[in-house]
Amino acid sequence: MNNFESFLNSKTPLKYILLFAIIYAIYTNGKEYYHFNLYTVYGIAECTEIDIQNTNTYAAYKFYVDGKRINGSIQLGSIVYPGWVGKHFKVQYSSKDPEINNLLLSKPVYDTVRIKKAGFVIKVQEKKEKRNQFRD
Repeated sequence: MNNFESFLNSKTPLKYILLFAIIYAIYTNGKEYYHFNLYTVYGIAECTEIDIQNTNTYAAYKFYVDGKRINGSIQLGSIVYPGWVGKHFKVQYSSKDPEINNLLLSKPVYDTVRIKKAGFVIKVQEKKEKRNQFRD
């Protein structure tokens, strides 16, 4: 019991926790860096919602890889535009693990043929008939 008490009283546990936190941070950032540099694929995603949690703002999005729906989210900075919801953007993801992805809000996609090929259904808005003041 003496060894355990001396271990807890020393600063060694703090060192192990700090070392573990550093290794975990390097692993998670290195994993994304590795996948984006070696297995990058681009696709099209649709922004589904913008959510504010505490002081952070997130954009949720979805995209399809081989018919499977992948959900993702990205933290937004100070620039938030509510009109992004329902719009399509380019998405960068790993071909080995599509759960590693990044929405590119600076690259909107307007080509409806490419959007349909990406697995999305485009809703057609009905045109309103213009009022003709001379017609009865």
